[in-house]
Amino acid sequence: MPKFITRLLPLLILLIGLSACVSLAEDITPPPGYQAPTAQQSTPTAASPVYPVLPPDPARGAPLFAEKCAPCHGDAGLGDGPDAAMLSNPVAPLGDPALARLAAPDDWYMMVTKGNMQNFMPPFASLSVPERWDVIAYAYTLSTPPDEIALGQALFNENCAICHGERGRGDGPEAGALTASPINFTDQEFMGARSAADLFDSITNGLGEMHSFAGLAEADRWALTAYLRTLTFAETGADTAPEGDLTETPVGEATPEVTPPTEDATVETPPETPAQPGTGTVNLQVQSASGAVLPSDLEVTLYGYEGMTQVYSNTFTLAEDGTASVTDVPMPVDQYIFATFEYGGILYGSDIAVVEPDMVSLDIVISYYEKTTDSSVVKADRLHVFYDFATEGKVQVYVLYIFSNASSQVLTAENPQDAAIAFTLPAGATNLQRDTGMDFQDFDLPNGFGIQAVYPSPDSYQVMYSFDLPYEKNKVDFDLPIAMDTTAAIVMAPANGVKIKSDQLVDAGMQDIEGISYSIYNGSSLKTGDLLTMAISGQPKASTVTGEGGGLDTSTSLVIGLVFFGVALIGAGLYLWRRNRTDDDELDDEEDTPEADTPEDLMDAIIALDDLYQSGDIPADAYEKRRAELKERLQKVMGAGG
Repeated sequence: MPKFITRLLPLLILLIGLSACVSLAEDITPPPGYQAPTAQQSTPTAASPVYPVLPPDPARGAPLFAEKCAPCHGDAGLGDGPDAAMLSNPVAPLGDPALARLAAPDDWYMMVTKGNMQNFMPPFASLSVPERWDVIAYAYTLSTPPDEIALGQALFNENCAICHGERGRGDGPEAGALTASPINFTDQEFMGARSAADLFDSITNGLGEMHSFAGLAEADRWALTAYLRTLTFAETGADTAPEGDLTETPVGEATPEVTPPTEDATVETPPETPAQPGTGTVNLQVQSASGAVLPSDLEVTLYGYEGMTQVYSNTFTLAEDGTASVTDVPMPVDQYIFATFEYGGILYGSDIAVVEPDMVSLDIVISYYEKTTDSSVVKADRLHVFYDFATEGKVQVYVLYIFSNASSQVLTAENPQDAAIAFTLPAGATNLQRDTGMDFQDFDLPNGFGIQAVYPSPDSYQVMYSFDLPYEKNKVDFDLPIAMDTTAAIVMAPANGVKIKSDQLVDAGMQDIEGISYSIYNGSSLKTGDLLTMAISGQPKASTVTGEGGGLDTSTSLVIGLVFFGVALIGAGLYLWRRNRTDDDELDDEEDTPEADTPEDLMDAIIALDDLYQSGDIPADAYEKRRAELKERLQKVMGAGG
């Protein structure tokens, strides 16, 4: 599994202390062969977010954050907790606005619920659904100081309450005069799916009947988004008694999905009577994911941890069929148990199981993958490139690879400590910024950066990075090294003044995205080591996004680029490229205005969405949620028509 454990000791120490980490890349998937431990009945593990009946309360979340999260993330959420130094990767600074603004609450909820062992974070099954939302609500307050909230409230009362209402419920005095009801900002599902950057984009560019508020200062617009987030929280002075396990079923689902206990028919379950009180038996099996013969004499180590303290370890050799049964394993409630082995310089590990009441046996599975140095097993479905001209004298280039390993082998370098895939910068590039998600361990290279082992997975990986190029006399020629075999390339730049020339790209015209015109260029069939040669010239007549002082600081610029990739490129540019249609609103992440809904349009949108899902272009969670929304709107339209 990707970056499961790179150093054993930090994982063991930090099993309990880790909290929700956010990835700037959108898709975060469980490790290949993921099998969740037995779920507690009181806290189901849902395939999509489960929303609380009562609003989340940051006050209730504060002590939970201090207990569960602060040891790594720090009291202020800046990734500087006392245990952070023991990790091989940086801890996400949840309290940094540049990062927090990119995170939708749904993303953090799923991270707390599922965990991510590639970055040493277990699922927090001990927290109820309401408690998870409470701690997430508190985490958001770390990046939004009270004075910013107060400013945002004043701006809301002045500009927004007349339509959205005093508490943002869409019931303002002028709401009835609108064709569509104003958005209800207390709607947990609506707000849970949207990051502050999404809200900022709607405020800046307008949405439906709401006009643009681009005339507000950038800091004011961010303050307004910060206040909007608080409208989903419990009101000050309201009853904040814990709600126990009061939860709602996600829209489009009959009941929350509960992951059943993992059972493997090849592992013989021992009698459910422990040899000693308080102990049990662990049945372990190493499975070959590719069907290849397992290495002989594999030595596996089984670990048990209570809180932050290791209480058990046992190293043993597997039988020829890759199985072992270990008896007299301590099994106090809430103990964490997992197993690892190393082979060929690659560390393989199981999921972390949590001991539940009355548990006397446990089945653990580790998936084994043969390794390969043949980079052709990894292919990029799409390469996105976007240019930003906000800073005078330079152009910032954003690059996004969406790729997968559909083979049954793990890609690694000859030396597993070297890069399996290297991302090389063009000559003259500076100010490298990167996000490899939570799937890889990345490290610097002399002229770029690399990632280590790429494990097989049915889902796509994403790696994004950006760099600056000198833009003297408003032009630059450069070669972008291609990191892996790539099926399609999509290059976008602000229209009206910027030109891109390349023998490897075809001009696909202009597209209006969120009220801004972009020139789109398509390429295809790029190979590892190829150079994508481009000549850029000109300046956009109206800057795509401008800062208060005519430019952008590093954090804000990165936020804007990431937001653009996450919303515009994947949601709109991809749709344009694949479907060759001019109207991409059906797949826009923003809500479509009800007056534009017709049965024909909604059916077309559902069909297009199904096509994208079948071709693997969108993750299952996003597909299911969007399809449920479209079906609900179709039912409303059909009902209104009848």
